[in-house]
Amino acid sequence: MTAWILGLADLLELSPDIRLSGLALPTSRTSMDVLVHAPTSWLGQSMVTGMSHKRRTEFLAGRLCAFHSLSEMGVDAEFPLPVQDRLPIWPPGILGSISHCASVAVAMAAPATRFHAVGIDVEMLIDAEIAQDIRHSVGRDRELECLERNIPCRARSLTLLFSAKEALYKALYPFSRQYKDFHAAEIVSCQANALVLRLTEDWCGSWRGGACVEVRYAWMDREVLTAVCIPRVSSIHSRITLAAITQPEV
Repeated sequence: MTAWILGLADLLELSPDIRLSGLALPTSRTSMDVLVHAPTSWLGQSMVTGMSHKRRTEFLAGRLCAFHSLSEMGVDAEFPLPVQDRLPIWPPGILGSISHCASVAVAMAAPATRFHAVGIDVEMLIDAEIAQDIRHSVGRDRELECLERNIPCRARSLTLLFSAKEALYKALYPFSRQYKDFHAAEIVSCQANALVLRLTEDWCGSWRGGACVEVRYAWMDREVLTAVCIPRVSSIHSRITLAAITQPEV
């Protein structure tokens, strides 16, 4: 059966204004396992169509996490959230992000009055052989060298880099509405529970090349969880400050 994962926001040391929910998805899961946690009013409706069983289950789990995070904020919302331009439509005044992999689904919700952008991502540990094959697609050699000072395992460092850039992309896509490859941002510093990514090109009018963004991260067994939470009031100041004080670790 699926089970709620507790304490994820504390694990990432996120602001108390943010709600982060997660569901563990056993390998033997079924869509009905996930629906045990769904609102009663939705259980009689048709299942999501046009998706494979695996995709449908993960989709529902992610939407359940979103519903749970919104409920914790005292916000009434549709289940599942409606979609436009392949993005969930969050209730007025709320920013949010959803992610899922084969074993975990997560969703984050935050008040738009306090935050400018949010993005969440969860990834399973990439196989060592695959990591070697895709390393140049995900980052530059100097980025991996920077990470491996703190994370000596190549597969873990590459998985973290992949996930961190995905979280950044999810946070900024609502502004840019453009696809960006993994080289559109690069890591410039890494600590035990956070790293900093710098944009290597202009993403949109408000997010120019050189801007830096902090990404929080934490490991859960064989999964890594990454989060971007950009405060609204100090967002511009924070980006300028980070860009000024942070130098690449090369």
